[in-house]
Amino acid sequence: MWGGSIQGPQAVPGNYQARLITGEDSTTVTFAILKDPRSSSTQEDLQAQFDFQISVRDKLTETHLAIKQIRDVRKQVEDVTERLEDHEGMDKIKEAGKALVEQMTEIEESLYQTKNQSRQDPLNFPIRLNNKLAAVSRSAAFGDYRPTEQAIAVKDEMSGKIDAELAKLQTILDADLPAFNKLVADSAVPAIIIKKKKVKPEMTSK
Repeated sequence: MWGGSIQGPQAVPGNYQARLITGEDSTTVTFAILKDPRSSSTQEDLQAQFDFQISVRDKLTETHLAIKQIRDVRKQVEDVTERLEDHEGMDKIKEAGKALVEQMTEIEESLYQTKNQSRQDPLNFPIRLNNKLAAVSRSAAFGDYRPTEQAIAVKDEMSGKIDAELAKLQTILDADLPAFNKLVADSAVPAIIIKKKKVKPEMTSK
């Protein structure tokens, strides 16, 4: 990500427990996280910062799980259509599969910059919704301050756009994918398809 991070937020000052378990034995210790005495922020400020970052983390998790789901479903659809490449009479399935893949890919590319391969790639390709959301969370993590109104506004805007893409994906999964599965089932697609061998032309000498 560019200017963003998936690192979790710092815990707010308070009393905590840590438990170590090994086999049937366990031990628990209590400890306290103290507020930086140099900070003028209140406990409420720190809690607001924590809650803000947790809400971003949860939305990013939802986004990234959706991307993994898109990739899983797309591969399965492509596996079906690729097996039918040389199979006659299956044009409807091929067209429906292609449309399904294109719709899901469009959603994926709105959520995540799929051209990223190296750390410098975001310089060449614009960041997408997940990166924008992560970036505002990272900005809000600097210092011991509650998130600004602007940070909250940007988070809400990015979250709203992500939710719109996730809603599109859910429609595809609820309607288009079952329709594709029915089309495949009604067409009695063979479980195993033997591809035709390509006969090499005979070489003749003069």
